[in-house]
Amino acid sequence: MGQRSAADIALVVGILTMLASAVTGAADYADTDGHARQRATVHSSLMMVSLLVYVASLAVRLSAAGGGAEGVGGDDRAAATWASVIGFLVLIAGAWVGGNLVFGLGNMVSRHAFRGSGTKWIALEPAELDDDGDIPAGRPVKAKLGINALVLVREGGVLLALHDTCAHAGGQLSGGSIEDGCLVCPWHGSTFRLIDGRARRGPTVYDQPAYEVRRADTGGWEARRRPG
Repeated sequence: MGQRSAADIALVVGILTMLASAVTGAADYADTDGHARQRATVHSSLMMVSLLVYVASLAVRLSAAGGGAEGVGGDDRAAATWASVIGFLVLIAGAWVGGNLVFGLGNMVSRHAFRGSGTKWIALEPAELDDDGDIPAGRPVKAKLGINALVLVREGGVLLALHDTCAHAGGQLSGGSIEDGCLVCPWHGSTFRLIDGRARRGPTVYDQPAYEVRRADTGGWEARRRPG
């Protein structure tokens, strides 16, 4: 369209935003494992190739501007234009892989974003009991609440419960440790307050669903999701 200055400015802005995205992507990549890490490697590789092609396009544009090239399509900027087209095609491929990584595998997305709060008390089934028939104290204990897996921590007469699947990357909190009233995920160290599931530190930016637990009239325990 002959809008050279506008195209160059848009290209520079695009490169800068890609660099900013790369920084956050690298932080997520450090806490990605298994199949998701393979997809993330493909995604980051494609995006890096796209970025390098765009940088090459910018270099050609600057060189053409310095040499006083004229016209559209037949001058030195034709190579820069085609480089931008190729970079965009690679960018689309990388974006597709990234979308599959996020929406298909749920990487770095809260595992509980669409989980309903629920209002009914449901029978709770601890995976283990101590010699007195109570839930073992001072350590995480896995339990089943309907279709959900919970992790229980008994401190004296108080029983606290969080969802067992870590909101950050899907780690099992029942295999984690207890530190200062918080439960620490064994995978990446995401730390949640036992009382309400609030994220305290670590790579997580999502809270953990917390549950209320009480003795059932017929014996055993029952639980429901805490409001909010």
